[in-house]
Amino acid sequence: MFASLHLITDVGIGMAKGSTNRWNHRGKEPHPSHIEALDVKENTSLMDMGWKLPPSKSHLIRMMHLCALSKNEHTLSGVTTLGEDPESMARCLEQLGVQITRTQDKLVIKSPGISGFSRPKSVLYAGNSGTALRFLMGLASRTNFSIMLDGDASLRNRDHHDLLNSLKSLGVECSYETKHERLPIVLQGPWNKHHMKVDTSKSSQPYSSLLLATEAIKQPCVIERSSISVSKRHAQLTMDLMVECGAVIEHEQNKTIVHPWKSKPPKNWQVPPDASMLAFTALSCIVANREITVVNLPTKEDSIGHEVLLEKLPEIGLTLTENILAPSETYSIVNIDLIDANDLLPPLSAILALTGGGTISGAAHAMFKESNRITKTAEMLQQFGIECIIKDDGMTIRGNQSIQKPTSMVETFGDHRLQMTAILLATRVGAIVEGPRLHQVADPSFLNRLSTMPTEVLVKGVQR
Repeated sequence: MFASLHLITDVGIGMAKGSTNRWNHRGKEPHPSHIEALDVKENTSLMDMGWKLPPSKSHLIRMMHLCALSKNEHTLSGVTTLGEDPESMARCLEQLGVQITRTQDKLVIKSPGISGFSRPKSVLYAGNSGTALRFLMGLASRTNFSIMLDGDASLRNRDHHDLLNSLKSLGVECSYETKHERLPIVLQGPWNKHHMKVDTSKSSQPYSSLLLATEAIKQPCVIERSSISVSKRHAQLTMDLMVECGAVIEHEQNKTIVHPWKSKPPKNWQVPPDASMLAFTALSCIVANREITVVNLPTKEDSIGHEVLLEKLPEIGLTLTENILAPSETYSIVNIDLIDANDLLPPLSAILALTGGGTISGAAHAMFKESNRITKTAEMLQQFGIECIIKDDGMTIRGNQSIQKPTSMVETFGDHRLQMTAILLATRVGAIVEGPRLHQVADPSFLNRLSTMPTEVLVKGVQR
């Protein structure tokens, strides 16, 4: 896919921020002065091909979990590209005794059910996937043997205490370091209580994890939300899929009651496309100033909050006719609330800067993703000469800005959505972009859409 690896020396002089110290699961410590990057050439165009969105990892990981709870065989279709996050989930489920067969566009899952899970012989490594890690924490807490869970450097820096506190209240033994990195975690179940509280102010994932973990419990479980919820559409997706698989769920104000249930997913289930990835299609359309055919446009029902982008298309200088996305000469100042769609923040910020500008709000929980997506998006855009004003829950962006060629390597802070945004901006002016494989977390085919394939490089002389 890439040209052969070569070295570029003395790139990014003056951007030193202390030495790089990145742990990886292979136990190797990379040299602090060597950083992998992509060399994106100026005026790289888009391939004349339809833009096919990857499968929704939010849907896919949840359905993989629900299928793993069932003792029957199930097929998930529409999985043409399996990103690193779903792959991490699949690998961990296999370590628990779940059989997963991968074909060209399908996953076939056969499981012994939660009662038949076997103790994994090694750590469950969730890679970069916060969703997989949190869901696996709930799953591991239901077994009667200890399980160790770990993730990459990004996950080690993320806070997991909201879910851990809930699990400890259920009688689960939780062992982890408190001073430095937040992983690995060792969990020893099972649950001995059935009433729990969970903080949903930063993420809906702990709530979804507890919901899914109620399967096969013989008495009702009560989950009490102790704060204002964010990403409510993702939590609702969890419950909708659970109900589709046989769960009975009631709501009383801030309480959710899950009655005894057993997971019975459909024998065949179609995974919808990832609506959040449409933001990169939109940014490509604006940067390249050309229309793009979207092969698999997501429905509003499957968009889990990301339909806000479709609603704002006329205001951000785009038109959608059937499945053809095209730039428009008219746009306006946009005010957009991302409380249910914070994943849109990096590409949407770039879009607003290149069109009419505006304000992004409701995205305070974006601070707790792979990076602090509010501050780090602003820093990444600044490297392209794009200015933003940071707010507590988003940012204000001046419109009609132009993309400037970066004077040093573009930092992406280990965040795939920042990397993908940076690559698309770089196609206009050229740039060396940090993190050559970050896009594979969500969209392994992302680079294939560019007519000039970026070259993988190893940057020397840069310390951070």
